[in-house]
Amino acid sequence: MSTEQHAASPGFTIAGIPIRIDVSWLLIFALVLWTMSTVYLPSQMPEVGRIEAWIAGLVATGCFFASIVFHELAHALVARRARIPVSGITLFLFGGVSRIEEEPSEPKVELRIALVGPLASFVLAAAFWGGSAALGSEPPSVSVVVLRYLAWINAGLGLFNLLPGFPLDGGRALRALVWWRTGSLQRATRLASNLGRGFSVGLMVLGAIQMFGGALVGGLWFILIGLFLRGMATSEYRGLLLRTALEGVDVASVMVRTPLCVSPDLSLRALVDERFLRDAVRAYPVCEGERVLGVVSIERLREVPAAELATRRVRDVMTPMRDAMRIEPGDSLLAAIGKMARERLPLLLVMHGEKLAGIVTRGTAQHVVEVRRMLAAEKSPAPQV
Repeated sequence: MSTEQHAASPGFTIAGIPIRIDVSWLLIFALVLWTMSTVYLPSQMPEVGRIEAWIAGLVATGCFFASIVFHELAHALVARRARIPVSGITLFLFGGVSRIEEEPSEPKVELRIALVGPLASFVLAAAFWGGSAALGSEPPSVSVVVLRYLAWINAGLGLFNLLPGFPLDGGRALRALVWWRTGSLQRATRLASNLGRGFSVGLMVLGAIQMFGGALVGGLWFILIGLFLRGMATSEYRGLLLRTALEGVDVASVMVRTPLCVSPDLSLRALVDERFLRDAVRAYPVCEGERVLGVVSIERLREVPAAELATRRVRDVMTPMRDAMRIEPGDSLLAAIGKMARERLPLLLVMHGEKLAGIVTRGTAQHVVEVRRMLAAEKSPAPQV
C-alpha cells in the first residue's frame, strides 16, 4: 500500500530507501509469531515439537514481513523511477506503507505504481509455492508447510490489496483509471475515497457479525482494519484538497516578512507576559543581532515549573538552530508544511543565506487554504494543515 504519511523510528536501508519500524509493528509481529507457532503449525503437523514449531514460526514470520517489505519496495522503486520522491517505508500494525511524497503527474504512472505491489506479492507466492513443490513430501516436512503458508499469505496479500477501496492498491488503480477517463484527479480521488470508506464500513460490519458469532479476536481485527482504512481514505482525499489549494504557492509570497524576534537573555516570565499573552503565535525566532540562534515555543515553556519562569532565560529552553528549521524563500508552501510535520516544528525560518527573511507557520498555510476555498466557493470542508 502506498501513501504519503507515517513517522517511525529509524530502521535500515534497502536500495537507498529507508525502512522504518513503528512501535505498533512489534505487536503484530508477536501476534503472527504466536499464531504460527502455537496454532497453525501444530494444526498442520500435530507431531511437531514445541521448540521446532517456535523456530519455524520465527522463520515464517520473518519471511512474511520480508514479503511485505518486498511489496512496498516494488511501489517505492517504480515511483522513484518515475522521478517521484520516496521518503521511505514504514512497517506498522497493519503491515507496511510506502511514503510517496508527491502525486504522480499522470494516471498511467499512478496505475503502474499501484499494480506493481500486488504483482510483487503474486511473484513471491509463485516462488514460495514452487519451493514447496520442489521439496514436496508426504507427509509434508516443516519446510514445506512453511513455504505453503508463505505462498498462501502472499497470494492473499496481493488479492486483498487489489480490492477497489482507496487507499488499497486496487483503489489507487481504480483512481488512475477514472483519472485517465475523466482527466480530473480530484474527481477520481473523491470517487475512490468514497468507495474506500464504503469498503471499510463493510469490513466493520463483517467484524461486528463475527464478534456476535463468537469470533471475538477475528471480528475485532476486521473492525480495526476497517477503521484504519476509513481514516486513510479520508485523510488521502483531504491531502489532495490541500495540495490542490496550495499548488503554485511559494514560501516568499506568504511568509511573515518582519518576524518579531526575542532575545536569548529575555526572562521566561517576560516572554509569557509580553509576547505569548499578547500575540497569537506559538513560537518565536531567537536572535542576537542579525544572528539567528534558534526557536522558542510555548510547548517548551510548559516543561518549566512556574516558580522558575522569573529566573530562567530564553536561551535555557530554546531549540538551537539547525538545518531542519530552515527553508528557502523559493520553496513551495506545501514543502514547508511537510517539513514542519516531519520535524514537528511550530514554524520554519525563511533564510536568505544566513539572514532571516521571514517565518512561515501552519497557520499561514491554513489561511491560504481558507482564502482560496472561499474564493472558489468550495462547499466541502477545508482540509486541515
